[in-house]
Amino acid sequence: MKRNIYCRLPFLLVLAFASAVTPAQPTNLPPDPASPEQRDAALLETLVAEAWTNNPEVRLFEAAVAGARGELITAKTWDNPEVSFAPGAVRTEESGRPSRTGFHGDFGVAQTFRFPGKRALQRAVAEKTVESRQLARSAFRTQIAIQVHRSFYRLLASRQLVALRQRHMKLAQSFLEAARKKVEGGFAPDFEQIKAEVDVAAGMKSLREAQADEAVARTALNSLVGRQLKAPVEIVGEFSESPSVPDETTLLHRALTQNPSLKIQAAEVERAGLSLALTRKSRLPDLTVGPSVEYREGEQIYGLGISLPWPLWDKKQGAITTATAEQQRALAELDTLRRDIVREVSSAAHLLTAARESLAIYTPAFRAKLKAALDNAAQSYADGRTSLLVFLETERTYYDTEAGYYETLQRLYDAQAALEAGLGMPLNELEKTKPSASKN
Repeated sequence: MKRNIYCRLPFLLVLAFASAVTPAQPTNLPPDPASPEQRDAALLETLVAEAWTNNPEVRLFEAAVAGARGELITAKTWDNPEVSFAPGAVRTEESGRPSRTGFHGDFGVAQTFRFPGKRALQRAVAEKTVESRQLARSAFRTQIAIQVHRSFYRLLASRQLVALRQRHMKLAQSFLEAARKKVEGGFAPDFEQIKAEVDVAAGMKSLREAQADEAVARTALNSLVGRQLKAPVEIVGEFSESPSVPDETTLLHRALTQNPSLKIQAAEVERAGLSLALTRKSRLPDLTVGPSVEYREGEQIYGLGISLPWPLWDKKQGAITTATAEQQRALAELDTLRRDIVREVSSAAHLLTAARESLAIYTPAFRAKLKAALDNAAQSYADGRTSLLVFLETERTYYDTEAGYYETLQRLYDAQAALEAGLGMPLNELEKTKPSASKN
């Protein structure tokens, strides 16, 4: 099943020139008859599954859920009865008779019964803890999928940028050789060669920076999926259409009702309230009831004992004050989280809108026109009809524009990932819920 949790962008990579950037693909793999979008989705599903299997943080959430379930089992379990046995001896002395020593023993069984309502509150607190831990695990699954998608597309974009810088370097080096020949032949001044050398140096610097960004993106993806940080990553993928984004009011409503962090904190507020109620009820005494037998030779005494603590000194005022403070803190954290999510969703929505509008500038026709201008300038320079400075300016404009295109893609991925994190769901899943939401 296809899950597009991250960015789906307009297919803008088809250029009108033969040297268009193509996704990195393993050379030893057979041709894949599936469409690029299908390969993209299949690979992302594999990476997300690998991240969920190998990421060490997953074990933390699984352990937290298991621990909460153990607390629930404890809350449902009755206290063990207490069995007491006190053996002894009794010495009987009567006047005129020798003293006698016989066996004497006290036997008893006692069971503690919680005050009515205490056990139900204990179970409710434990059940709410389990719910909170399960919500946290589910939220982490969604967030790790969003981050894997984000890292995947950042790596893809960074590799496209590396390929662009490599083409730039190849072109700059070829024109450096041409400039050297012109200078040696006396057809151009020495400055033309110096300028070409500066262009090569600038291209080398840009290439090294792009390669560093690609290494950072690869390391981030490997860390998420639990691989060695330096492990090679063979990826395929295409930049496809981005899901539509609802208006800000709809986004904020969805975030405040569906964000998993808010659900987790709301569960914590409920748990704190139940814990406060349990602490207040702890002032009421638990009853300990049990039969007892006192045995001596020729005589047995049977009894029924009932005991309960007398709350003379400890009336749980300290515990109640602490539980009340915990509830107030949980409520304050919920309000703070709501404000933070509103701010983050609003900011991410504005950044995403700005990135999409910026991306719309880089139309295929616009980029093809720049490529044609570069080709014309290169041919004119080779024919001696234009200067090196004109060619270098045209070259710089083209490659800076292409770099700006890929950088805009990366900003769009970051903004969409931030928006999806604030919403607690991918944008394409938000689109699926629109009909039902409007119907309700």
